[in-house]
Amino acid sequence: MPKGKRNKSGVKGVCKHRGNKWRANIGFKGKQINLGVYDDKEDAIKARKQAEKEYYEPIK
Repeated sequence: MPKGKRNKSGVKGVCKHRGNKWRANIGFKGKQINLGVYDDKEDAIKARKQAEKEYYEPIK
């Protein structure tokens, strides 16, 4: 997925939060779903990737 021009994390759905924290979110069916705030950028990326699997991959 393409990221925005102002994206600082390099990953769509992961952005800098207050202080040194990172926030993860995902859009699904026209709504933004908050995936949490993390101390580590890598944890926020993992949360986003897991949510992509849960929300975007078809149910088998």
